[in-house]
Amino acid sequence: MYDVVQSGMVPQTLEFLTEQQQHIGKIKSPIILGFISGMRYRSPDQPGLFYWKGFANAAELFAFPIAELSDAVRELEVHTDINLTFNRVSYLAHIGLGPRLPLLIIERSPFVRGIAFEVEERGMVRQSFIDGDFSFSEKAKAAQQHYSTAISLLAGEDQIAGLLDASFMQFYLSIECVLEAHDKSKAVRNGVSFFGPRFDTSLKEIVDHVYVARHRFFGHGHPKSQDAFSNPATAFAIAKQTLVARWCARSLIGLELKRQLVRREMRLFPDVRTSISFDGDAKSLRGEFALPA
Repeated sequence: MYDVVQSGMVPQTLEFLTEQQQHIGKIKSPIILGFISGMRYRSPDQPGLFYWKGFANAAELFAFPIAELSDAVRELEVHTDINLTFNRVSYLAHIGLGPRLPLLIIERSPFVRGIAFEVEERGMVRQSFIDGDFSFSEKAKAAQQHYSTAISLLAGEDQIAGLLDASFMQFYLSIECVLEAHDKSKAVRNGVSFFGPRFDTSLKEIVDHVYVARHRFFGHGHPKSQDAFSNPATAFAIAKQTLVARWCARSLIGLELKRQLVRREMRLFPDVRTSISFDGDAKSLRGEFALPA
C-alpha cells in the first residue's frame, strides 16, 4: 500500500481505480492490473493506493527492487495525468480478510530538518533590529521574494518529495535577480561591476558553482536526476547544492541591501547520525560539495 498525499484529484482517481474491476479482463498492462487488483481491497480506513503482487517466500519479498515501486507509480501517473506523491510503502500480507498484516514498511527519510537559531545568531538578529529598516530596491524586493519562497518550500520537503529541487531554483532565481544574468560569465562580470571588491574571489567561485549546478541538474533534463531516484548518494550530492545556493542568495541580497545579513545555520541530514552545512568556504566546492560527475 502506498501512502499517497491526498491532494488535487487524487481521491477521485483512487475511486476510479476501485471501480475498474468490471473492466479488468480488457486491460493489457500488468502494472495497471496490479493496481486495479489491489484497489479491490481499499476501504475507508485505508485510503491509500494498493498494488497487488505475489511473493513466493521472504527472500523474494526482500529482493524486490524498490525502484520498481516508483516505476509503477510513474506508469499510473502517465495514464491518469496526475501527480501521486508517496512517502511510505507498506507491504501487507493477505491473511484471509484482505491485506492487513504489515510485513515491511519503507519510509522516505527527509533531508531537511530546518534551520537552527544559535545564541550568536540571536545576538546578530538583535543588532540588525537596532540598525533599523532596510532600504529595498525593486531588485532586492524580487530577490527576497524568491528567497522567501525557497525557505517555505524547504519547510514542506518532509512531506512532499521534489520540493528540495524547487527550492534550489527559487534560490537561483534570487541570485539571478541580483546579478541580472542567467549566463554564468555575465553573472560574475555583473557581480564585479555592481559590487566591486565586496564581490570577492570566494563569492565569484560560489556563484560560478551555483550556475553550473543549476544548468547541469536543475531546470534541465539530466540522467543523474533519474539516477537519484535509486541512488541515495547521487541524490544527496545533488540535494546539498541547495545549501550552497541558499548561502549565495543570502549573501548577494546583503550586498544589494548594503547590509551584513544574518545567515542562520541550515543543515541537511542524509541519515540520523550525520549532517552537513555550507558556511561559504569555496574550498569545500571541490570536496564535500563537489558536483557529481
